Amino acid sequence: DYVNTQIIYSTHSTHISEVSKIKNTNIISKTERGCVAFQPSTDLSVSQITFVERYLDAIRSNLLFAKSVVLVEGDAEEILIPVLVEKVFGVSLDELGITLVNMRSTGFENIALLFHDVRIQKKCSVITDLDSLFFDATINLGDSVSVIKTKVKAQGSNDKGAARKVALDNLCNGNNWLSPFYAKHTFEVDFVESGNSKYLIDILDSVYLDQSTKNKSKRELGSVIAASGARALTMANHQGKGWFAITLSNSIDFNVTIPEYIVDAIIFAHGKFSDQVIYEIINYRF
Repeated sequence: DYVNTQIIYSTHSTHISEVSKIKNTNIISKTERGCVAFQPSTDLSVSQITFVERYLDAIRSNLLFAKSVVLVEGDAEEILIPVLVEKVFGVSLDELGITLVNMRSTGFENIALLFHDVRIQKKCSVITDLDSLFFDATINLGDSVSVIKTKVKAQGSNDKGAARKVALDNLCNGNNWLSPFYAKHTFEVDFVESGNSKYLIDILDSVYLDQSTKNKSKRELGSVIAASGARALTMANHQGKGWFAITLSNSIDFNVTIPEYIVDAIIFAHGKFSDQVIYEIINYRF
């Protein structure tokens, strides 16, 4: 009975956006030049559109409504970055208008491409690990099977990280809305390398039961990055990275040092800070 009828509805519901076809979706955004409509599927192939539609579940589709976005690859970043920002600056990511989305993989390309001059004109930072070696992975005569396995795995991760950087740099090159930011190693290793070993030492009782393991871990965490970084990863893997991040978040205070690449990613996504936000941060720090 309703031939040639078009229905248009507006919503902030992530559940509706989850089941909507991305090619039939427009995003209305308030910018410095007024209200602007963005069409997320412009110039995307059928396969790219299909991937985006499958990916945007009720949780992740909130990136369509965000003022700006930070994409991360794992649970540790999803749990700890909001804690780090609030503890250090006294403002939350929500207050800054930043939505953090956990990709749960390193396959950023098919979602990051949404942020572009012809699609969604909003800032998006991509945070990922380079997995660069932080110890000598040379295989020596006399190395045990387990040591050889560890070195081979570390070298493989290093090589994959380098290749991932090339691919992401190429994706972001010339795109003013999109930028990659890299942990030199992994989040846990870079967190320790930034001078935060104290917080891992503080949670040893929550991670380990054996006193000799706690003592050894404390010595390693106070040592060079080859030892402290390895111990940080061992702790995370022992407890599970998600649970480890939750445990660590409970020990973090305002004296924590946020790894530089994370600060840079937040600044890029947010853009210029208002005088009011700067005042609130300074007032909080004092």
